[in-house]
Amino acid sequence: MRQMIAMIVVVLAVLAPLSRAAVDPRTARELYDRVTPSIVVVQYTWDGERGRQELNTSGIVVSEDGLVMISMAATPPQMPDEQMKDFKIIIPGDDETEVTAQFVGRDERTGMSFVKSTESRKWTALKFDDVAVQVGDVVMSVGLLPKDAGYKTFLDESTVAANLRGPVPQTMVGGDGIGSVGAPVFNADGQAIGFVHYQGGTSQFLNNQRTSGTANNPKLFVPVRDFQISLSNPPVAGTPMKIPHIGVSQLAGLKKEVATYFGLKGQPAVQIGDVIPGFPAAKAGLKRNDIIVTLNGQALERGDEPDETPAIMTRKIQRMKPGDIVTFSVISAKDEPLREVKVTLEERPPGVNRAKRFFAEDLGFTSRDLVFVDTYSRRLPADTRGVVVDLIRPNSSAQSGKLQPEDLIVKLNQTSIEDVEQFKSQYETFRKDHPHEAVVLEVLRGVSTQVVRIEPPQ
Repeated sequence: MRQMIAMIVVVLAVLAPLSRAAVDPRTARELYDRVTPSIVVVQYTWDGERGRQELNTSGIVVSEDGLVMISMAATPPQMPDEQMKDFKIIIPGDDETEVTAQFVGRDERTGMSFVKSTESRKWTALKFDDVAVQVGDVVMSVGLLPKDAGYKTFLDESTVAANLRGPVPQTMVGGDGIGSVGAPVFNADGQAIGFVHYQGGTSQFLNNQRTSGTANNPKLFVPVRDFQISLSNPPVAGTPMKIPHIGVSQLAGLKKEVATYFGLKGQPAVQIGDVIPGFPAAKAGLKRNDIIVTLNGQALERGDEPDETPAIMTRKIQRMKPGDIVTFSVISAKDEPLREVKVTLEERPPGVNRAKRFFAEDLGFTSRDLVFVDTYSRRLPADTRGVVVDLIRPNSSAQSGKLQPEDLIVKLNQTSIEDVEQFKSQYETFRKDHPHEAVVLEVLRGVSTQVVRIEPPQ
């Protein structure tokens, strides 16, 4: 599907100059002048094990108290929260202004992140409208040029080429593309009707030296209906968002021949690959290989490919709340009648980005607390103790000692490890008392136990 989209984009780029409509220049200028005050730069420092790096991305002011929305690609979920520091909102212009800010949080339901000013000032917020566009409609966007171009806002115009189905609904444009990552998209009436997310060939950062001007302009944007929930119910600073889940994995959409076998021809459905013990689906009685046909009495949404149906269903569930009850119509075997299964949603366990970390700087590796995904993916008991090796610095003592990422450290110098806090305390005490002695780690690597000896730099 994605290869097909790429081919379509090439064709559209050739044909677009022959068919593009145009917005009246005065109308376009009025839109540009009205929207520019709402387009800002969000800057923060990524303070990681490999050093400090300043990152800048485009943001949109969405409330008069200084709440700014950015693409979550600029603050990816795998980036530890504690490593993102010194947030600022930069107001572009001849008198460039920096405003201190705080990171509010990520909204994984929509792929948006939010930053908020900590200073009181007058902000010009942009209002979004859930208005659909059709093939052939003219759309515009106001993007930001990179840092080396002075963060100048620019106006772009294109034509809607296709509305795509999938886990994330997207609209494709023709011609040279539209705006830049983080730009709002407008219809011919000047209503803000979409947002440009990161996509291949683009950059989500404005201070990337490899990014020049508007090269590799995005071809896709998401309509307001996909992120409206983030605007009406954004994250709250200091409170991680509670994302619900049902506790199943390895979901698959039914291929045509499988659907025909089960009497579900022409009907989108999802087959369960694994049910996680102790989680909502297991408690409700869902089983491996059960086929979900409806969600809350409604047929599942169809994607452009069968395998997109599970992601669409999962994303819909993620937009509910822990404690909500969902009803699935399920079939377990050929010629069996559908049965209803009610599942009470629970909060998804914390992810890697919220795990506590410790960097053993002299040996050059980072460890972190175990999270649910670690024990589940390794098929370990839920009460497993230890710390996971998250990062190994190149040419470090840890690398020379053959320590590997994803190793599970269970013992340090023959002492069992419970969590990162204990590992840090044990390690620092040992290093203080024995500055030149090797560290001996017992690690679980796959299904086997290994002993790793790491000599400190002399």
